Amino acid sequence: MEFPAPGQALWCIAECSGSRYCVPMAVREKTEAIRQHIIEATDNLLYHKGFNLMSFSDIAAVSDVPRGNLYYYFKTKDEVLAAVIEHRILQMKQMLNDWDHQIKTPLGRLKRYARIPVNELDHVVQFGCPMGSLNTELGKSQGALQRISRKQLDVFKAWLIEQFKVLAPNQDAESLALHLLVRTQGLAAMAHFYTDTALVQREVRMIEDWLDQLPPSSE
Repeated sequence: MEFPAPGQALWCIAECSGSRYCVPMAVREKTEAIRQHIIEATDNLLYHKGFNLMSFSDIAAVSDVPRGNLYYYFKTKDEVLAAVIEHRILQMKQMLNDWDHQIKTPLGRLKRYARIPVNELDHVVQFGCPMGSLNTELGKSQGALQRISRKQLDVFKAWLIEQFKVLAPNQDAESLALHLLVRTQGLAAMAHFYTDTALVQREVRMIEDWLDQLPPSSE
C-alpha cells in the first residue's frame, strides 16, 4: 500500500460548472484532463461548424464524452464557448511569446503574423479565420458572447501595437496595428467567400511589401 509523501495533499477544492467540491487530488486531475479534452475537441468543432449550429450532441460526439456527462463539466454552450476562447487566448499568448524570443526584429515578427493565412491556407479558404468568422456570427445577435470572442483580436492588437512602436516609433502604432488587422481579416474573409488560394498569397505579399516600405517617421 502506498502512502502519500509528507506534506502531499490528498484532498483539494475543485470547481466544475460553477460549483465547488472537496475531492481527492487524483479525481481532480482526471476531471481537469477530461474537461481540457472537451475544450480542445470543441475548439475544432466550433471553427468548422459555428457556435449556433453546434449542439451538445455534437460536442459529445467529437469529445467521446456521453452527453449526460457533459453537464458535469459545462452547464451551457455559453460556458463551453468561454472556455474555448480562454484556451485559444492562452495558446495565442504562448505563440506570440515564442515569436518574441525566436524572431529577432519587429519587422520579422510582423511578417510572421501576416503569413498566418498562408500557413493555414486550406483552412482559411474553407472556413475563414477562426476568430473573424466567430466574431461575425456572434456579432449579429449575441453581443455579450461576441465581446468574449473579441478578446482574441484584442490579444493580437496589443501585440501588434508593441511591434509597431519599435518598428516605427514616431508613427501611430495603434492605427498601424488596426490597419494590419483589417487587411489580414479582410483577406481571410474574401478568400473564404471566393475559395481563392491565390488571393491569400497575393494579398500577403502585398502586406509584406507594405511593411518593408514603412519607414520610421521623423520628428
